[in-house]
Amino acid sequence: MLTFRPVIICLFILLLTPLFILAQFSDDFSDGDFTHKPTWIGDTSLYRIDNFQLRLNSSADIDSTFLVTPSSVVHNTEWNFWVRLAFTPSDNNHPKIYLVSNSSNLRGPLNGYYIQVGKTGGDNKRIYMFRQDGVTRTEIMAGADNLSNTTNNQLRIRVLRNNTGVWEIFADSQGGNLFAFQGSVNDAAHTNTSFFGVFCKYTSSNATRFYFDDFYVGQIVVDTIPPAITSVNPSSNLSLEVLFSESVETASSTNIANYSISQGIGNPLSAIQDMSNPALIVLQFDQAFVNGEFYSISVQGIKDFSGNIMEPATIDFSFYTAQPFDVIINEIMADPSPEVELPPHEYIELYNTTPFVINLTGWIFEHGTTQREMPNISIGANDYLILGNDAAILELDQYGHVAAIPGLSATALTNAGSTLSLFDQARTIIHSVTYSDEWYQNSSKKEGGWSLEMIDPLNPCGEKENWIASKDLRGGTPGSENSVKADNPDTEAPWVNRAAISNINAVRVFFSEKMDQDGIANPANYEVSHGMGNPLYAIPDEPRFDAVNLLFPIPFDQETIFEVSIKGPLNDCAGNPIEAGSKARFAFPEYAEINDLVINEILFNPPTGGVEYVEIYNRSQKIIDLKNVRLSTQDTILDQLTSVREIAPAGYLIFPEDYIVLTTDPGLVKKSFQTTNPRGFIKMASIPQFSNTSGIAVLCDPNETIIDRLVYHEDMHFPLLNNVKGVALERIDFNRFSDDLTNWLSASSSVGYGTPGYRNSQFMIVQAGEEPFSIDPEIFSPDNDGHNDLLNISYNFPEPGHVATIMIYDANGRLVRRLVQNLLLGSSGVFSWNGITDNNEKASIGYYLVFIEVFDLDGNIKQYKKTAVLGGRL
Repeated sequence: MLTFRPVIICLFILLLTPLFILAQFSDDFSDGDFTHKPTWIGDTSLYRIDNFQLRLNSSADIDSTFLVTPSSVVHNTEWNFWVRLAFTPSDNNHPKIYLVSNSSNLRGPLNGYYIQVGKTGGDNKRIYMFRQDGVTRTEIMAGADNLSNTTNNQLRIRVLRNNTGVWEIFADSQGGNLFAFQGSVNDAAHTNTSFFGVFCKYTSSNATRFYFDDFYVGQIVVDTIPPAITSVNPSSNLSLEVLFSESVETASSTNIANYSISQGIGNPLSAIQDMSNPALIVLQFDQAFVNGEFYSISVQGIKDFSGNIMEPATIDFSFYTAQPFDVIINEIMADPSPEVELPPHEYIELYNTTPFVINLTGWIFEHGTTQREMPNISIGANDYLILGNDAAILELDQYGHVAAIPGLSATALTNAGSTLSLFDQARTIIHSVTYSDEWYQNSSKKEGGWSLEMIDPLNPCGEKENWIASKDLRGGTPGSENSVKADNPDTEAPWVNRAAISNINAVRVFFSEKMDQDGIANPANYEVSHGMGNPLYAIPDEPRFDAVNLLFPIPFDQETIFEVSIKGPLNDCAGNPIEAGSKARFAFPEYAEINDLVINEILFNPPTGGVEYVEIYNRSQKIIDLKNVRLSTQDTILDQLTSVREIAPAGYLIFPEDYIVLTTDPGLVKKSFQTTNPRGFIKMASIPQFSNTSGIAVLCDPNETIIDRLVYHEDMHFPLLNNVKGVALERIDFNRFSDDLTNWLSASSSVGYGTPGYRNSQFMIVQAGEEPFSIDPEIFSPDNDGHNDLLNISYNFPEPGHVATIMIYDANGRLVRRLVQNLLLGSSGVFSWNGITDNNEKASIGYYLVFIEVFDLDGNIKQYKKTAVLGGRL
């Protein structure tokens, strides 16, 4: 018998070898398959491999699925796996990972143990361990931490069991290998297993939102790698966070003798291990770090939980408190669809303009009026950080450093534009951008798939002039230098744009651009006339800092026009000092009534690449606040105002004899036309769409009572113009009514066919003579050069009620124009002849007779004859 023992032993070992191989397994799905090596069975048609991960691919009419694979090890065993839940788990939506099962059917009765992630309830997003006995399930362990309470949870779970039935459960809530202890239990009810598996319980909306990867079942992996320092970040001027590559043993990591800081600071007062992250140690000191100073920390003697001791290390760090514009919003992907090449996700890119690492933990990212707290993250010196929601960051991490903003939705960034702001822990505004889809400056890229990039990061307040669509063929440059980067400094001095009373003792002052945060908030920088002096308080508009509310101890007099002047050293945010003598008038406004404000000029057919505008004029003696005035069109069939638009929701005072241009893009108007009043423009969010051929423009009050109304038509232009595109229609006399067709003419060619913001090129006020009828000028030249282009025929009667007919004859006595036919007159007024005949031809140079016949209500008839000369170049 002894002679056969070696053979029997060898044969026994050979027979056991394949069993041992089958007993343990690992699967990272890198082969793109789960049907062999190892083989998974169960609801195989309801799973797929997606990006080398096992993903549930079920449908709405099924509420649970499972997969299992052979596994027979229990004693001295490690189970290690990664799971992602793209939802917040609950009783009806959670995974069960069966570590031990004696049955391949996870829906039926079985004996085994499983890990469940999450239950219903705010404090129940933990890891739970259950024992299953047939159909009876018993919770035997609840994890220490809420690990899965977001809408995108990535966990790596490690379970250890010794040969006596003691279970230990660890987890990393970020899906890495920084395991935190979750709990332990002693349970040896089941000591045999045949299968390992996953069971997914879900509602229809989560039928494709379970992911699994990196399964390992086998011998307990012994850690032989010592810990190392991953990062060192000052959390204040007296504290330092040291992050290790793995969880570290408490005794050594909290021993202050194991840490020393240069520059004479020495050992910390305390070293405290973070309860939720055992790889993080917080050091407290009694000597403060100096802002902007570089230091080094020496660390030694730190052990991990396997007893591995780190190599002594010295790491450099700096303490720095961020100032405004140290971290800027450098790139915005607001409309990622249709995608160009980048993943179809919204993102924001931050750029650190300093040579210091800046800790962003506790900072606030604000989009619109919604605020989100930043995660525990730092941004490197002169480095970039990509921000997005959970799904975006998973696909954007290939482009650089990323961070998911908790709670950020996939559509948080408005396509048309919004305000994005970044606040530090003290809620100081570090940077703010109010972007618009106009900033793309490219109509095709504006439709989606392209990011907005800042041109010059040293000009963070440049707005539209410093942003443009990305030129990178991928559609953007997340995590790297912008494709449009160039020098684009702000060298223009700011000025006071306007002022308006906001309360009986407060005035709001508006600036042409964003101002220095400290300067705009200094009351000593402002002085108001008539003895009001300096304000008590200066409260800036945040986050833009382009307006300030000044509060005074006494109310303003309602009959006085005040003036606010800048007296102190006030700069814009680029450091340019405010324009010398900057000031603005303000007073208590009155409401506009009919004809107080008139439409004085309109460009309804703009040049190619240009925009429409409407110029208004204050012909009254009132100071009128345009926040109470609207611009609209009118539906002539229903006789209703349509497309009613607010002109200046924040307030804008128009003083007597002021011209104001209303448009969506003042910059484009100024590029198309010369103006002597570049500051007399209001940028409206939108204006009514005026037809290129004919339409109605209306000024009205908030109750839609009409203040002025213009019915325009392209035939009102100078008839001999070959093309009226890009030609504004000007009012000749703002004292004549808007519905007088002879009171309108094309802007002169000598001014470039438009006079936005200043007196019209065709402007003329005709003074009535002593006789009932007079003409002016006696010599006119209708060539649209802006000089005497019209013959104005004015009338003046002591009382109304006259009916007139006006005919114009040439020197040969031929009738060339019936200007007025049996028209009821007022007591005074003007008619204008533009030198065009009834045949729509330009009348010849020469003498003309203006024949006027008038009869009154008593039947009295009077006739008048006036002569005029039509001149021109021969």
